[in-house]
Amino acid sequence: MKEPYYMAYEKRYQAVFSAGAERWGHSPEDEVLYHTLKSWVEENNLQGKSIIEYACGEGACGVILSELGCVYHGVDISPSAIAKSKELLKKYPNATVEVLDIVKETVKGKYDAALDCMGFHMLITDNDRNCYLKNAYDALKENAPMLFFRESYRTNGTYRGVVHTAMEWEKITGEDYKTPQLRQVRNSADGSTVNVLIPLVPARAKDQNGYREEFENIGFRVEKLIEMDVSTAIPHSASIYVRK
Repeated sequence: MKEPYYMAYEKRYQAVFSAGAERWGHSPEDEVLYHTLKSWVEENNLQGKSIIEYACGEGACGVILSELGCVYHGVDISPSAIAKSKELLKKYPNATVEVLDIVKETVKGKYDAALDCMGFHMLITDNDRNCYLKNAYDALKENAPMLFFRESYRTNGTYRGVVHTAMEWEKITGEDYKTPQLRQVRNSADGSTVNVLIPLVPARAKDQNGYREEFENIGFRVEKLIEMDVSTAIPHSASIYVRK
């Protein structure tokens, strides 16, 4: 069976870790991430409640949510990222993670809330996005909130047609997803900078109407969309708050 295009993240994590970088994604010390999650937890009374994070990466959100008193479960398709997150979360007894394809596989049980931190926009075909959102919706209890943090966002000019395959998206964007590019990663432990050669991975931004339509078609209620400031993680993004 052909490997899904989003397994490019496993290759990216392998390259980053092999180069000596401690992490690729968010840090638990990210102040915007911390304060966003803290406010979300408090506003929805999620302390002591179960939260699932999709595309959890190396576990930064898991650390924050565990420190805030939540019962955390993270899933990601990348075995390398899950191994890193297990190491990071081992001191939190109420935190667990597992390898899972968020498009093709479902989680067990029902959760009080769900989180996606820069994960949804990495799915580019309409079918993959729809399947993932349905899986997330079905894993939530009634009236449960879900937060999509720092999703790639444009106020206009986003592609509004249907995308069937990754190859089709490559033609639409004209981007080069094969040639490695030089990227720099800073290790927070000692401040060192690590150079990594990795190719661009596909991502699909939407505008407010585009995101709203996707969420509402599944059954989510969109409560608010907040445009985020430019960050080192992503230039143009929005955080979207929805509810089952």
